[in-house]
Amino acid sequence: MKKILLVEDTPSLAEEIMDILRMESFDVTLAINGRDAMEQLARQPADLIISDLFMPEMDGFQLISALRNHPSLGETPIIILSARTTSETIDKVLSLGSDLFIQKPCDSQYLVASIKKILKKKKEVYR
Repeated sequence: MKKILLVEDTPSLAEEIMDILRMESFDVTLAINGRDAMEQLARQPADLIISDLFMPEMDGFQLISALRNHPSLGETPIIILSARTTSETIDKVLSLGSDLFIQKPCDSQYLVASIKKILKKKKEVYR
């Protein structure tokens, strides 16, 4: 079972996404901000991270940078979910090393398909 860490500070949205992913048999845990995510990942790495951008304490931009510069977490796939979809925001997210940007609200089928595609690609690359 693939482990996904969801980083989301809006409880209702977090619960909705977690329910969708659990129905697809993913093992999902929740972090409420980037700092919480890094602490959880230090204890238990994830196969993929889905993160909001704008959160207190450590935002999604800082989280991407911290992950990409971390010696053992640097290759973990990252999907950013955000309602802020300016071209500058999307460009920054992708240039920092996110694997995918998805606009909120997102289609659950698209999210699940994207996760499966990224995990399959990761498996092919790291055989």
